[in-house]
Amino acid sequence: MSSAEPRVGAVQRLARRIRERGVTATLRKAWSDHVFRRSTSVIVEYHPDQRPLGPNDQTGTGLSFAELRAGDAVPPLCAWMAYRAADFAAMLTQGKIGVFALRNGVAIGCAWIALDDHHDPLSREHYAVGPKEAYHYCWMVDPAQRRTNVGISLCREVLRLLASMGIERQFGVVDVVNRASYLIQYRFGYRECGRKVLHYHLLGMRWTRYGRYQGTLGPAPRGRA
Repeated sequence: MSSAEPRVGAVQRLARRIRERGVTATLRKAWSDHVFRRSTSVIVEYHPDQRPLGPNDQTGTGLSFAELRAGDAVPPLCAWMAYRAADFAAMLTQGKIGVFALRNGVAIGCAWIALDDHHDPLSREHYAVGPKEAYHYCWMVDPAQRRTNVGISLCREVLRLLASMGIERQFGVVDVVNRASYLIQYRFGYRECGRKVLHYHLLGMRWTRYGRYQGTLGPAPRGRA
């Protein structure tokens, strides 16, 4: 492949983003991706006795699920997730558990689970995981599939898996502006626990700060926080 081909692909992606989002939004995203960005996330946690899984929750049709552990092969990935194939293989080698939502044998969503202390050197994050606890992270759903209840079905599958493993507390981090992810987890009984995570990105460098707060920072339904 010539060195010109990647540049052509980058130009085409940029042109598509400008068409879809406009110049101002594209420039704003480029600034946040490559110059400076600050985001606030909250830690949400779930206890099995908080909310039993109800039978009336909607389920994405035509889905199957695969639970992957060390030694398993990463399934075929949709185009939107394909760039993470090497990362997923590395996570399995590290002992993480991957839960994949499949449609026609192709993964269109996933979630990852750590049963031991989780450390991300890239974002400089560290989460202690105690006995009978689980940390979940890297929730992904193909944008083209997000109106087909894949996220709801995937969340239920993760809850069922961890319940079968005797997990008594599970927790994860969700960006307060990621309304869809926050509300799906809220629907299943996840609640904020008063700990926030501040992410900073500056010229390709990342670092993280932790803090405490009272009340609710995310978009919880009014009166039900």
